[in-house]
Amino acid sequence: MDVNRLRRDFPALEDWTYLDTAFVGLYPRQVREGYEEFLDRWMLFNAAGTKTILTEWLEKTETVRAMVADFIGASPDEISFTMCTGSGLNIVVNGIEWNRGDNVVFPEWEHNPLDTNTLRKHGVEIRSIKAEDGYVELGDFEKVIDDDTRLVQISQVSYVNGFRFDLDELANIVHEHDAKLLVDATQAVGGLMVDMKNEDVDYLSAAPYKYLMGPAGLAFLYVRQKHIRELIPDRVGWKNQIWEGEHAEETIETPETARKFEYGTVHFQGIYGLEKSIEYLNGIGWRRGKIIMRESHTWMNLPRRS
Repeated sequence: MDVNRLRRDFPALEDWTYLDTAFVGLYPRQVREGYEEFLDRWMLFNAAGTKTILTEWLEKTETVRAMVADFIGASPDEISFTMCTGSGLNIVVNGIEWNRGDNVVFPEWEHNPLDTNTLRKHGVEIRSIKAEDGYVELGDFEKVIDDDTRLVQISQVSYVNGFRFDLDELANIVHEHDAKLLVDATQAVGGLMVDMKNEDVDYLSAAPYKYLMGPAGLAFLYVRQKHIRELIPDRVGWKNQIWEGEHAEETIETPETARKFEYGTVHFQGIYGLEKSIEYLNGIGWRRGKIIMRESHTWMNLPRRS
């Protein structure tokens, strides 16, 4: 790997030693080229062949959906594009049919705490786990998860201090009580191993503007195939409308895929940028990096509580 060549792809590195990707990742030049491609095609209204410009945008969206799915070890049908990490998390929370007496569990440091108006409205008990010495052990979850727990939310990597969970072990605890595991992977995807084929995660939401070096204003939600039908879209629009009246869009369907959570126009310019960021990471040997990260230790090197 030619590190000097890679550095030239990031103009900011001419003046900076950049160590704040956990906040915002730097764009390589190639991502800007994706943005410019979108703008040029729209300004010139230059769609290929007899396509409309919207058709071209939608086809590009499907191309990038498949790339995202491959990047995290999922199926394209399990991926929905959203506007931010919180949007995906809320789609899950708002799409579950809650009952009074249900409870949810999350570590107290979550960037998007699992305490929402929807949960309060339905009388759901909010259970947060206190972090001690900067981390939370699996045993802490075992103490508070019970048969009334419906959803457990964690960040794969904490934005507070970088703490990482063993997703498989936590999923085993969650699923023993027939609850579901919701993961915020924004601090992980692009930097660590995120592989839905090997992690028993039910839902995962992530934004690409950190380690994936992609756009802001665009994110994605993963919904495991077996949960898609039961999760109800919390809003409808031209892309997933359920109206079948005289003026219904003839081409609109509500398939039993995660696309049903996309209710309106996607951030198409971001789609063009995200395509370039994934191409870039794949091109520098990201898959080899994923193997290395998967073999690394899952927990931070912190002293264990007695």
